[in-house]
Amino acid sequence: MFSPKVTISPPVVPEWKDHPKRWGHPFHPMCSYMAMFPPRLPHYFIQRFTHKGDTVLDPFSGRGTTPTQACVEGRVGLASDLNPLAYVLSLAKVDPPTYEEAALRLQELESGWSGAAVREEAAGHPIRVVYHPHTLKQLTYLKQALTDSRADTFLKATILGIMHGKYRRSRDDSIYLSIDMPNTFSMSPGYISRYVREKKIQPLPLDVFEKTGDRLKRLFRESVPVARGRAYQLDFRQLHRKIDRGSVQLVVSSPPYLKVVKYGLYNWIRLWFLGVPATEVDETLDDGHDLPPYLAFMDELLLQMERLLSPGGVCVLVIGDVAQKGRPPINLAAAVWEHAQPQLGLQLIDLVADPIADNLKVTKIWNKTRGQATTVDRILVLCKGDRPATNNARVDWSR
Repeated sequence: MFSPKVTISPPVVPEWKDHPKRWGHPFHPMCSYMAMFPPRLPHYFIQRFTHKGDTVLDPFSGRGTTPTQACVEGRVGLASDLNPLAYVLSLAKVDPPTYEEAALRLQELESGWSGAAVREEAAGHPIRVVYHPHTLKQLTYLKQALTDSRADTFLKATILGIMHGKYRRSRDDSIYLSIDMPNTFSMSPGYISRYVREKKIQPLPLDVFEKTGDRLKRLFRESVPVARGRAYQLDFRQLHRKIDRGSVQLVVSSPPYLKVVKYGLYNWIRLWFLGVPATEVDETLDDGHDLPPYLAFMDELLLQMERLLSPGGVCVLVIGDVAQKGRPPINLAAAVWEHAQPQLGLQLIDLVADPIADNLKVTKIWNKTRGQATTVDRILVLCKGDRPATNNARVDWSR
């Protein structure tokens, strides 16, 4: 039932697993993000199925891994995501300022900080537990002062990446601005309050401008990507209004899974900095489907990708297996293809298992309460037509 209809040589093999975890441009780890895949994965497909100047799209861009890697490799990276956090991170990476522009803007903001009137959060707001009062005042000032300019967007994204993470014992050692917590997601306000009270934690008075400047130096330790891209905060169903039909050579994306991640709840601290209520994000995003509506959702996605792909274009979707209580996991990628196939002009190239070590899954921290995530992702590879327009035999892993 799932035998490939499009034969390619060599076959799709998970070469991306054979290379270091931190492989890639320094922009990639700017900010952690739930359910992200490593840049090695889109690199493999960009090398296999595109040439320089081609257009590469991720309609659920997350922290912008696919479009950023596309820009690094001289392709036009297109990003889209309804999540405002994902949009800011993606836009910052595909259309960055120079280091000099970002550093100068940070200096300008710092010079205006001392005399600025800051509208502080009311007593009892959960954000007040996360930071030292000095640090929170600086964050609040920057939250109000940053605009949508290219340099300010990059500074927003840089600050988002250091807003919370592993607690250090001194100002010099600390990378992150918060009390001790994971850097990938925000712990709940109630949990944080209890943790601070029980552990008698005193947050460090960290300087946001200093830590942001340090982070900028690390992000710009290599040249900016050679190509620029574009980012949209759009539902994928609206992308044809911004992207010409038949203009995309490659799609690499990880659509939302069944009831696994609440992108608003688990990012409430970063969303606070962006001025967006977490509940608003979770009400907007499609991440709570049962199987039948999810399959209908994926039908719409694949039909839209078919419209946007050029003849011979390739669509790569990373779809995780989903656990079921008392029953075997759902091979969701196979279910998606089986359901969508009759109405598509896309052809199957391959369905590749990509097991993820259990200790590397972000949801490991929740143990038995981690939702329906499993340790198996599957790579659904589809083609518009009888063969890919480009099928490079060799993937270059040099950097």
